[in-house]
Amino acid sequence: MILITEVSQYSPSTKWSVILAFCVGIYVLSAFFLDPQSFVALSQIYAEKFIIAVPILLVGGVGAAALIFGRQAPTRYAVELLRTRWRSCLPVLLFFLAGMTAFSTHKSVIPRIVPFYADPWLADLDEWIHGVAPWELAHRLDYDPWAFFIFKSYDVLWYAQWFGTILFAGMWSDRMGRIRYLWAVALTISIVGSLLALLLSSAGPIYYDHFVGGDRFGDFRLAMSTLDSSVIVREYADYLLTLHTTGNAGLGGGISAMPSLHVALATLNAYFLSSLNRWLGVLGWIFAALIMYGSVYTGWHYAVDGYVSMIVVSVIWWGTGRLVREYLPPALQY
Repeated sequence: MILITEVSQYSPSTKWSVILAFCVGIYVLSAFFLDPQSFVALSQIYAEKFIIAVPILLVGGVGAAALIFGRQAPTRYAVELLRTRWRSCLPVLLFFLAGMTAFSTHKSVIPRIVPFYADPWLADLDEWIHGVAPWELAHRLDYDPWAFFIFKSYDVLWYAQWFGTILFAGMWSDRMGRIRYLWAVALTISIVGSLLALLLSSAGPIYYDHFVGGDRFGDFRLAMSTLDSSVIVREYADYLLTLHTTGNAGLGGGISAMPSLHVALATLNAYFLSSLNRWLGVLGWIFAALIMYGSVYTGWHYAVDGYVSMIVVSVIWWGTGRLVREYLPPALQY
């Protein structure tokens, strides 16, 4: 009650920012109390990666903006952009770092709370919808250059797009547009990445035979073994399984299939980019479709994992839009 009373005295944009920070704080604290040891270890790991990634993306993003919008004096434009926007960007990056640490902690403890149980149902549903296991459809394009492109898109490009979009939102001058996107990201991670992942605990096709037993996805493993570049996926799968078995904390650790956070965030960014520019939106949706395809091709997810993610994110994006339209003065809307 005290928080609500104090927050109500602020401007609408500040109020919703404070409420968001409070909710993220609760999410982070819950992760810490669930597994303090893993949380502390992961916070150190992510902080080290963060220190390296932020300058690279910042130089690339600000440099591109300077060349596009400040062509007469790009250096001056870049310096001015950093000088005027760093205060709004810094808390976004800090909350992003804390949120990612909390998400990884939550993800790693899911099978301890709810052991994997949904894989047979999800695999059956996949085959009922598509008439065949979706990975078989995806692997009709089994050419190593194509596979390499998919694996790198699902890994490197996905992270670059997600982190880059967070960085852009943090420096964006449109306060309410920024608040809508950050609320949508927070809800996507907490609902799709944590809550639904807990309720629908599953390991995914790549681990199906290990956790469920049998040889249902033996042909999938054979198809992957014929692709030289699939070593990227197979080694990472072994790494995650080792973390799961030993109970150790590690970068990107945790096994969880349903729903797909990769597809969820790619879909969210497609919606966001569409709100900025039609052609950016087209690129965003092409990338989201590529990630959806890659989630099945790599074996990390059942196709239904991605479908559920898209539906939930669509509701979240609509809901945050209602927040902007109905609960904020028109002068503050974008």
